[in-house]
Amino acid sequence: MPHLLLPTAIGLCGLAWNDIGLTAFALPGRDDAGTAGDLAGPAGAGDPALRLEEAPAWICELVARVQRHLAGELQDFTGVPLDYGPVSRFTRRVYEATRTVAAGQTRTYGELAEMMEEPPGASRAIGAVLGANPWSLIVPCHRILGAKGRLTGFSAAGGVRTKARLLVIEGAQLLAE
Repeated sequence: MPHLLLPTAIGLCGLAWNDIGLTAFALPGRDDAGTAGDLAGPAGAGDPALRLEEAPAWICELVARVQRHLAGELQDFTGVPLDYGPVSRFTRRVYEATRTVAAGQTRTYGELAEMMEEPPGASRAIGAVLGANPWSLIVPCHRILGAKGRLTGFSAAGGVRTKARLLVIEGAQLLAE
């Protein structure tokens, strides 16, 4: 599957795509090899990374928008096509609901459950889905917080620190405990 690595203000990110849409987006890993490895799994198995000039126009545009976003010029990624592949209906609903949370805004897992018209107990299942999110930043799981707005769980490299860094870039109001 075609993929490429892109330098950003926070480090090397990566993305992969197919004819349907984006199949993966990786935030910076512990090092550049880690980011490349994140895409070499199911998304980019066996294919070498492309150069930007080899990518389709929509990917080139997305790369520029990601770079601007991570430099502080906020972008709306809700129109980026995603290949949901074989995900369950519930998983897709979680990703779609998460995409409605604008940059600079946050919601708790419970509020996301409420937005989806799911019972409060669904917040754990929502957390599990977001923990496996293959499109970090594009499906902005960093905007979803624990109860009482606590920064909890983030499966991307750097964990909660990366989550906080993304929220600061986006101007979200973070409360100290």
